[in-house]
Amino acid sequence: MPRVIIYQVTGMTCKSCEKLISDVLLDIAGVMEAEVSVKQGRAAVRVKDEARDPDLDLLNRQLESHGYKLYPQGCRLPSSSEPFFRRLRRALIALIIIGFVGAVLWSPIRNMFPSVSAGASFGALFVLGIVASLSSCLATTGGFMLAYSAESVSRKKTLLMHAGRLATFMVGGALLGSIGGALPVATAGWYGVLALAMGIGFLAVALNLLDLSPSLSKLGVSLPSSLHVFADKVKKRPGGVTPFLVGAVTFVLPCGFTQTAQALALASGSALNGFLLLTGFALGTLPVLLGVTAFAAKVSLKHGALRLMVGAVMFFFAISQVQAGFSVLGISFDGAFANTETAKAAAVPSDATEQVVHMTITSSGYEPSDLTIRKGVPVRWEVDGTHAGGCTNSIVSRELGISAPINTGINTFRFTPTHTGRIAFSCGMGMVRGSFNVID
Repeated sequence: MPRVIIYQVTGMTCKSCEKLISDVLLDIAGVMEAEVSVKQGRAAVRVKDEARDPDLDLLNRQLESHGYKLYPQGCRLPSSSEPFFRRLRRALIALIIIGFVGAVLWSPIRNMFPSVSAGASFGALFVLGIVASLSSCLATTGGFMLAYSAESVSRKKTLLMHAGRLATFMVGGALLGSIGGALPVATAGWYGVLALAMGIGFLAVALNLLDLSPSLSKLGVSLPSSLHVFADKVKKRPGGVTPFLVGAVTFVLPCGFTQTAQALALASGSALNGFLLLTGFALGTLPVLLGVTAFAAKVSLKHGALRLMVGAVMFFFAISQVQAGFSVLGISFDGAFANTETAKAAAVPSDATEQVVHMTITSSGYEPSDLTIRKGVPVRWEVDGTHAGGCTNSIVSRELGISAPINTGINTFRFTPTHTGRIAFSCGMGMVRGSFNVID
């Protein structure tokens, strides 16, 4: 009669961990079923009556390179917790390093994409793709593609897989952008709430990678693992086109980074913008995933400096998303430390009957992005949209009641500021931001 053996598992953080451990357990001779739960921190296997118990030492040798370890049920687990301040110190060092590197390299990286006017969006999704390929996408997508390619390694199969992935993300991005543009409820406020929610989700992931909080999966928040079942069926399909389909099906694999990129494409409200965003994301994931499938090797992100650095990158990306959400909702933190005296000197005279402010949309954002105006004096805001593109094809200011497309040439908006302080404005997705500094 089959028997059930239960193990305690350490090191799991997400549904991808469950899938990886389950696959290893199912490869053991005599194992009929395997069930792994990240929330409960355990794994259960149903073993044939005549089969031997799995070799625990052998299992752990296979799993420890990925950061997991199995223990017999009831065994007292070793204490793995470090003092919080020691973990916080490591996290702060990683944030300082990534913050410095980002400050030095971000502008050159962004300028690599001059054809995408909202370069920050494409660049951010490209960076997100790199981060994703080093974390959950490596376990989910990389493991899935590696399992297929390992059956019979060939250059043609590898290239077809990645061609299928890139093509599907390009087409899928265009479709999602088109759908987003057709949604009647996709208001500026909705974009702000979406960006804010994604930013908070990213922040939770970043804090986990920085070893400062538990994972979302351990808190009960996860994507459906049933999508793996569909993907496995595609992987087992015979035929020469199967490698292309294997790459294509990664579009629906449960990975939080992929779903976030897809949500951004949907929110862009444009086929072109959606195409560019998911193309950037897919290209960002390409180097690592190509290396994984070409050389049949995995990189572990369970321990060490790499995990901390990825967590730091994710932290700054999360902060950017939160800022984008607040900006679309009319709350600006940009320019909070602007030089007030300089701003006053640049302002129009207090007895002027109209104040005209000029702003140009460039490939790197708004020029200038911090505009000074006087309270109570009517404003004629002239925006040069000659080089607008991507998400800068629209401009939003909740406080001013502006939510409008940007046309080629000069776009004119009129309003009268009624109080001092900051008035935020941004592109439709909050990626490119600016503000008015209203003074007496």
